[in-house]
Amino acid sequence: MAKNKQRKHRILLTLGWQFIKLQIAGNIPFWGTYIINAILDKGFNVDSFNALLVATVLANVLFFIVDDRWVFNDSRGTRKPAAETIKFVVFMSLSALLTFNITWQLHTQFGISTYIGQFISAALSITWTFVGLRFWVFAPGKQPAKKRRRARRKLAAARR
Repeated sequence: MAKNKQRKHRILLTLGWQFIKLQIAGNIPFWGTYIINAILDKGFNVDSFNALLVATVLANVLFFIVDDRWVFNDSRGTRKPAAETIKFVVFMSLSALLTFNITWQLHTQFGISTYIGQFISAALSITWTFVGLRFWVFAPGKQPAKKRRRARRKLAAARR
């Protein structure tokens, strides 16, 4: 029983630490998009839509690398990199589309600048991003059947 309680405690600590790391890494798509958008918009006079689109894509590429190598690196050995990359692209594309749309709609419908709109859409995306990345994109891979059987035998022997 004590081991099970310790395991649950360890899992909660791991999830908590990953959530904290994601909040730090989450600054990459936010500030990366913000800064690149400003450079393209103000520095190169790119229209608002295209500046925001390019900035969003570039910032999310860097975000994937940091998530993979730092935030969710705990389970690297059991994950499948190709499938993970595809899941990340799908998830972050939908997430970016949603946050982009929120930002753009705030701009067109309510006259809120894209800069302020990014703060609003980022605040809304915190929860869905952690849940999607942790439990779908970077979820630990399943153990091979042989390893699972060995772990069950060990647990059964410990209970005797």
